[in-house]
Amino acid sequence: MSGKNIVKAELGRRSFLWGGVGVASLALTGCGSSAKSTAGKASSAADVTLPTFVPLAGGAAPDLPATAAGVPAAYYTYPAAPVAAYSAPPLSGGKISAMTPLFTSPPSGHDANPAWQAVEKALGAKVDITMIVGDDYDTKLSTTVAGDSLPDIVVITADPANLPGLLAAKFADLTPLLGGDKAKQYPHLAAIPTAVWEQCTSAGKLYFIPIPRNISAGSGFYRQDMFAAAGVNDCRDIKNADDFLTLLKEITVPGKQYGVAGSSGNGGFSAMPFLHIFGVPNMWRLDGGGNLTAHYETDEYKAAVEFMAKVYKAGCYLPGSQGWTKNQMEDAFQSGKAALIYDGLPGFGVAYQQAKKISPAAAPAPFVPFGHAGGKGVTWKDNIYFARVALKKADPARLADVLKACDFFASPFGTKEHMLLNFGVEGTDYTLDENHNPVLTAQGKNDTLVTFKYLSAPTQAQFYPGQKDLTDLMYKSYTDEIALAVADPTASLYSPTAGKKGTALGKAMSDAVAQIITGQSSLSALDSAVKTWRSNGGDQIRSEYQQALQGGTASTASGTPTK
Repeated sequence: MSGKNIVKAELGRRSFLWGGVGVASLALTGCGSSAKSTAGKASSAADVTLPTFVPLAGGAAPDLPATAAGVPAAYYTYPAAPVAAYSAPPLSGGKISAMTPLFTSPPSGHDANPAWQAVEKALGAKVDITMIVGDDYDTKLSTTVAGDSLPDIVVITADPANLPGLLAAKFADLTPLLGGDKAKQYPHLAAIPTAVWEQCTSAGKLYFIPIPRNISAGSGFYRQDMFAAAGVNDCRDIKNADDFLTLLKEITVPGKQYGVAGSSGNGGFSAMPFLHIFGVPNMWRLDGGGNLTAHYETDEYKAAVEFMAKVYKAGCYLPGSQGWTKNQMEDAFQSGKAALIYDGLPGFGVAYQQAKKISPAAAPAPFVPFGHAGGKGVTWKDNIYFARVALKKADPARLADVLKACDFFASPFGTKEHMLLNFGVEGTDYTLDENHNPVLTAQGKNDTLVTFKYLSAPTQAQFYPGQKDLTDLMYKSYTDEIALAVADPTASLYSPTAGKKGTALGKAMSDAVAQIITGQSSLSALDSAVKTWRSNGGDQIRSEYQQALQGGTASTASGTPTK
């Protein structure tokens, strides 16, 4: 999900005010008794034999190395001599079908798209992708499931109600094919870190292939130039929440510019940086006795909501932005109408470049949270993957071919295959500059919109050709933010009740919080909303997660995101 990347995302899987589970509700036509039996099981990734991690050797040497903490490698230029990941096409005929969301304009059609055709030649098979406009994707997926017309590869962008039932009825258990050392047959998939694979299980089985991301989505973006004009050169210099409110008031000039803008897609109030400033736990907190506390049951969450209400009352939120689209929010940030927004780190490159086009003096930067009472804030491990891929049930030989295709689509940065998948055909879709960086042509900008990157993908590298300053800033930001990142202890768990009721429970909480922030309810309404959440299913969700934790030592070093 690099760039705006397609960033619809990093997809709203978790509401930033609530963090609910079960975003979509898919039809489960034909889910038989086996599906019903698995649907009621709370489960943990600890119950599953995950793929053995085998790092790739002999790849392109980065300018800034990846770290054990998860900071992605960074490259100033594309390798001058990309290596071939395959000595021959991995497949020998046939067709791979897929269904993916589309968050850009449509690509050039297959017959007029030399990049698409070249990918098929390198893979050794036809690739038939049905690309659905992102906002319509879950609805289309629901009807496709109901019609029993699934392609080989299906992108699951959000956890549906009764996820295990859907998987058991329609999709392949990949554990026998990828579990343990079996993954070594697919070296690019085996090179995906274990922390990512932990998010790919359900009901005690490995059902998904991940589209990896880079651990943390961060805490949003701020305009360093606007902060500096108000007397603060760097967000890390802010001493506490009171000073921050004073700063936002100083920045705000009604009718011209505001401290914060939100959008309808992130709870309306760009809540994430505030949650991080107040040290709110990542969805749940697990104590030493194995007991879980939901994040909005904590004092930290209540304090963050109270503070956002102060920011709103002070007039620091851009009026009307709570109902905006994400693009409207980003436009306000890039043009200097808002000094702080929440968007995921993968989208920062686009925000940086667009703001610089509007004003060379603009200084966008990722927001690194300070502690509300001094010291450091937290970030969340909430961007482990963009989405997950499931494979339609088939015989083992067919599934092996589809996995070979997925391994091909996960060809890593610095290989000829990665260059082809991302930049197309040299001379037609891209040219090389003096530093060997690929530069897309006008045709290439359309040809390369085919959604190969959603059929599986390698661990991401940071690459902003010709923009060393941006590359350095992103690398430092990931270093800073991942160092503060805390895990969701339930990220690798499944709760049937969360799958069935999570969306409705989350909306009720989000609506109650919005009323408090805008002054239509008092802070005491939060206590009432939490009690209602608990009685309507929250306590049952907690019980099921704790059951899954007791059934195995679930990882607490990982988490899931937003596009």
